[in-house]
Amino acid sequence: MRALLRVAILFLLTAFLVVMAFMVGFGVNYYTVRTQNVATVVPSNFGLFWEAWRIIKGEYYGTIPGPQQLTHGAIRGMLQGLGDPNTVLVEPDVAKNEQSNLKGQTGDVGLNLDVRNQLLTIVSPIRNSPAERAGLRPGDIILKIGDKDMTPDITVQDAQARLRGPIGSTISITIHHIGEAKSITAELTREQYALPTVESKMLPDTTFGYIKVTLETSETANEFAKALDALKGQRITGLVVDLRNNPGGLFPDPVLDIAGQFLKNSDVVVYEKYRDGTEKPYNAGGRRGAVEMPLVVLVNSGTASAAEILAGALKDYKRAVLIGEPTYGKGSVQSIRQLSDGAAVHITVATWFTPKRTQIEGTGLQPDIAVPLTDEDMQKRLDPQLDRAIEYLKKGA
Repeated sequence: MRALLRVAILFLLTAFLVVMAFMVGFGVNYYTVRTQNVATVVPSNFGLFWEAWRIIKGEYYGTIPGPQQLTHGAIRGMLQGLGDPNTVLVEPDVAKNEQSNLKGQTGDVGLNLDVRNQLLTIVSPIRNSPAERAGLRPGDIILKIGDKDMTPDITVQDAQARLRGPIGSTISITIHHIGEAKSITAELTREQYALPTVESKMLPDTTFGYIKVTLETSETANEFAKALDALKGQRITGLVVDLRNNPGGLFPDPVLDIAGQFLKNSDVVVYEKYRDGTEKPYNAGGRRGAVEMPLVVLVNSGTASAAEILAGALKDYKRAVLIGEPTYGKGSVQSIRQLSDGAAVHITVATWFTPKRTQIEGTGLQPDIAVPLTDEDMQKRLDPQLDRAIEYLKKGA
């Protein structure tokens, strides 16, 4: 009798725990769904997905991948249907190891990449990196990394993950230079190196200063302020800010602080526009180092993202003349949303517009004075864009 009673008590206790676990799970799920920012609405024809899933499971001749791989493939297809190369799925291992250049150091080959027209494109090589020393240039198309062909579904995150590796190891990259018939393969050695953000100097035989900004990090605004103060101490009468091959970086603080050196505090530097039509204006920072100083900004096809914001604001307020080539046109904002299996979705949530409402994404900025920089110029170590900037500061035109 006692044994039967113990069994009954154990059964009731087990049932109680099961019910409690169910209720806790239900409660957590209910809370999660209720607290999500966007309501989830299942399409009425979503059953088509399960129809296809059952057909694959029941009839496919070859080896069927695991559920996670099939699910990720479905998610990737859904994201590709948006037609936005910046909205992508990042696999768990890549998401876990995603590194940011904004920390100030990197351990790869030094390439800023983007996907344009389903082609993996070099936005710019990082200065003094293995990629730059190998002659890789903005606009180059990457055809292969190692033995992996870059297919139309490649993402920047996947490509960057392939480029990273142990310090001192090598990786081959096959690229196509625009305008050339044959592709070339470069063997690059992975390095760890400090990322320069600001370089400055007096331009020889002039009274003009020169500041090159290669990336926006948490330290860039302070480095820029120190460089500007040092040049002002040498009594400069004009300034060239070089944003060529600057892929952007941290936003908004560095951009707003640097813009504040040249603009009024009330000036809007950029508008961030969201899907519901609302906008968020970002105003110039409080630094006021060179509000009246004659200014030229150098740009090219490697000038992207946050660097385009800075250039666009200075152009719109007629605070600076842009000299060089059209900029890249990276003007969208991505949010990273973690998925429950460790993967992540990078999703575009907003776009940027200059103070005069010029859309940056897909369009870029046109220079006020167009000056090309050819391969021949680079081989001869000539810089006609900088020469034109000096001429403009001397003549005012």
